[in-house]
Amino acid sequence: MLKKIKLETQYRAATVGKIDKETRTVELSFSSEEPYERYYGMEILDHSPGSIRMKRLNDGGALLMDHNTRDQIGVVEKAEIGQDRKGRAVVRFGKGVRAEEVFQDVVDEIRRNISVSYDVHTRVYEKTENKIEWYRVTDWEPLEISLVSVPADQSVGVGRSADKKEPSTIGDTKKMERCKTCNAELVGGACPECVRKADRAEA
Repeated sequence: MLKKIKLETQYRAATVGKIDKETRTVELSFSSEEPYERYYGMEILDHSPGSIRMKRLNDGGALLMDHNTRDQIGVVEKAEIGQDRKGRAVVRFGKGVRAEEVFQDVVDEIRRNISVSYDVHTRVYEKTENKIEWYRVTDWEPLEISLVSVPADQSVGVGRSADKKEPSTIGDTKKMERCKTCNAELVGGACPECVRKADRAEA
């Protein structure tokens, strides 16, 4: 059964990484599996393959100032999940007056903070600990990457805050069930990993 709940466009903060002055590109990490407390409990962004919808960022995603869609200063060249289970991206700054000004501030280490906004499509209940519910977000979508003056949180390159509060329709949240044999997440009550192993054995 579907129900209406309030899901916000979320924001996470990180810091600037490697800078290439010639290509005007900057490498950065924009997300991790660091837990964060929200109004409904603790949230963990899952970084397994298939959990993050990267298409929007990889199709020329915007590099903005303070999440202002009217203040674009560059473009996302590439976004992916690193081996360390962190969201990583390469952004390229424009050559306009505004973009040049901001890029120079980044080079001079004046502007150091990065934030990414994202939408949550699916979150799954995992446990209750000390009367606090824990949820894992198994389907989420980065929308854009911004330079910000004050990030929500600077711990381990990730932080979050809430702004937009428009209702979204999602399925009822439920406990994440795992296979007793290999500990993989069950899908429809069955373990896809064990099924694949069985199919290969029969072949």
